Amino acid sequence: MNDGEVLALLGPSGEGKTTLVKCVYGLEDITEGEIIFNKQKVLGPSYNLIPGYPDMKLVSQDYYVLDNHSVEENIKDMLVGFIDDYKEKRNRKILKLLELESIRQLKAKNLSSGQKQRVAIARALAVFPKLLLLDEPFSNLDKILKDKLFDFIIHESQKKHCGVILITHQAEEALKYADRIALVISGKISQIGTKDQVYYKPKNLKIAKTLGDYNVIEAVDFEKSSSFYKSKKRALLRPNQFSDSPKKGADIIVTVINCFFNGKCYELFVQTKSGAEIIIYYHHPKVKEEELAFKIDSFN
Repeated sequence: MNDGEVLALLGPSGEGKTTLVKCVYGLEDITEGEIIFNKQKVLGPSYNLIPGYPDMKLVSQDYYVLDNHSVEENIKDMLVGFIDDYKEKRNRKILKLLELESIRQLKAKNLSSGQKQRVAIARALAVFPKLLLLDEPFSNLDKILKDKLFDFIIHESQKKHCGVILITHQAEEALKYADRIALVISGKISQIGTKDQVYYKPKNLKIAKTLGDYNVIEAVDFEKSSSFYKSKKRALLRPNQFSDSPKKGADIIVTVINCFFNGKCYELFVQTKSGAEIIIYYHHPKVKEEELAFKIDSFN
C-alpha cells in the first residue's frame, strides 16, 4: 500500500478479514505467500517469541489497556523516551481527541467497555505508527466522535507518510474514510481499487451487494436513443446515478410504485417499462403512479 493511504478491508463477518490482519501483524503464521513490511518479511508466532512489530500497532475489538493504571497513565506509558514537554502536550491532545479529559484520573479497571475502547485507541495513537491496523474498533463510538477520530487519523497518516488498514463490514464506513477498498470474500481479496472503481464497477453482484443498493437494468428498459440501449445488454447502476431529464433525450422512463424517506434522501421504488422494479435516490418525495424520466450519470 502507499504511504499516507487508508486501505479498507471490507466484507461480511466471517470472511477472513481479521485473520488477514493478524497475519499482517505477525499474530498468525501464514502457510503460503509472504508479507513484506519495511522491506522485511513478516514472521508469525512460530518464529517470534513476542509476536508483533514495533512500527505497527493493532487496535482490535478486544482493546488492550493497563487495568491498574489511570487513563492518563495508559497514554503516557506509550510515550516513554520522549521529553516531558512533548509528552504532556501529546497527552493533552489525545485526551481531548478521545473525549477522555473528565476521566483522566480514573483507573482503567473502573471504566465502562466503551470508555476502555477509547483508551485502547488513545494508546495506539499516542505515537502514530508506520502502519496502523484497525480491526473494527469503533463499535461503541458515536458518529461525531468517529468522524473526528478519522479526521485525525487521516491527517496524521498523510503528514507522517504512514499507512492505515481499516477492517470493517460496513460499506458506508469504508466508502467514507478509505482511499482504496479491498473486498474480502471467502477468505480472498476479490477486488481492490479506488472507492469509485469498486462502487460503480464491481466485478460481480456479490461485491455490488456488499457495497450497498444496486440495480441491474436490462437493455430493453432503456430508451432507444440511449447509449445504454445501443451498447449494453444490461447495466449495473447505483440508485444515485439517476438525474432528472425531459422525456425527450432521457435514458430511462419509469413509474413510481412507492416512496420512502431514509433520513438522507427519498428512496423511490419504481417500475421500468418491462415491469422490473428498481431503486432511485431522489431529493424530494414523489407520488404513486407518477411517471419520471432520467438521464444516467455513468462512471467511466
